[in-house]
Amino acid sequence: MSFLSNFKKLFKFGSDEAQVKQKGQWNKHIRKDIDPQQFWEIIGEIGEGAFGAVYKARNKETNEYAALKQVEIKSEEDLEDFAVEINILAECPHQNIVGLHEAFFFDSKLWMFIEFCGGGALDSIMVDLERPLTEPMIRYVAHEMCVGLAFLHEHKVIHRDIKAGNVLVTLDGDVKLADFGVSAKNTKTHQRRDTFIGTPY
Repeated sequence: MSFLSNFKKLFKFGSDEAQVKQKGQWNKHIRKDIDPQQFWEIIGEIGEGAFGAVYKARNKETNEYAALKQVEIKSEEDLEDFAVEINILAECPHQNIVGLHEAFFFDSKLWMFIEFCGGGALDSIMVDLERPLTEPMIRYVAHEMCVGLAFLHEHKVIHRDIKAGNVLVTLDGDVKLADFGVSAKNTKTHQRRDTFIGTPY
């Protein structure tokens, strides 16, 4: 069964016509058959994501840094699957959501250049501090997360994997929601999700 068929069955998106329309939109934010290393320099690996390594990269023209998520793609259906995250980031710009610089499909890989947050993930910050966050810190982080989530919900997007590892902090102290790999965008204002997904606790 194709990805689109599974997607329709699991997430109950509208009609076939709506699915085809959505499919046409999925790849509009991805530049195909262009070597991203023409524009970006890979500096080094900074971590390991669920689907591949994460690198720090520098834009050769602007000197701006980005986090590069690189994923092996085996089929067009895989590309469409991962493109859901790209679509959400591109279409939901907000100060509490990591930004998307650009994305490429090249050499059988998906290259996602995402806003670099030098403070790291919240779980790593707590490990480095060797103590829990203080109540004022928790209050600030929770408020910023809720602002970001409210914006997503206004745009009919559900994150579905909220945890400390998916909350990033910039060097200026800005809080950003990240990792939309299992997120979904509803097509209706009132639409239930009947699947359980994300990180188990």
